[in-house]
Amino acid sequence: MTDTPTIALYYREHDPMKRKMFLDQSIAAGEDEEANAVRKELWELRYGEPSEAGSGTRADGYLALWMAMEYNKDTAGKLFGLKRARKEIGKNLTRLKFREMQEKSELHRELLYRECCHMVKTYMELCEKDKAYNTILCGIVHISEKSAKSKIQNDIYTTAIAFPEKIHIIDYSQSRGRQQLQGSFCDS
Repeated sequence: MTDTPTIALYYREHDPMKRKMFLDQSIAAGEDEEANAVRKELWELRYGEPSEAGSGTRADGYLALWMAMEYNKDTAGKLFGLKRARKEIGKNLTRLKFREMQEKSELHRELLYRECCHMVKTYMELCEKDKAYNTILCGIVHISEKSAKSKIQNDIYTTAIAFPEKIHIIDYSQSRGRQQLQGSFCDS
């Protein structure tokens, strides 16, 4: 699938309302109507709730799911942690209609995957900018750029691949998802 210039901007932008603006422009221009209908559906699911940051902004449901997975990957090994992790992550997946979107069509799967890639890139940028993420010893010593990149890669691998398999919420054995995720994020 080749992106139009407007859709390319849509996938580069991180602000939800600016992304919506680019999507609306593409829809108004009559570009790729079928794909844009799916993108709009995914946008509504991803950014459906208002942000606590203030009016005019939207909360990122995919990033919320990611952070729930980040938190739960550390607690899943503890007493009752696995059951709680499955319940919380399952609730997020249901709210985002994640499995429903995967089952609709190949186009839905492809665009859902692209939204997930977009969310992971957003997460990577947040990590790169976060001073606390890129330090050790209570934030006193900064780690090298190479070490920071390795830390991000490890976090993405454990959160997107290892942890979901560990708690049996995603089975990559029958899909191309694992290879795509590894190729997209673990080698960058």
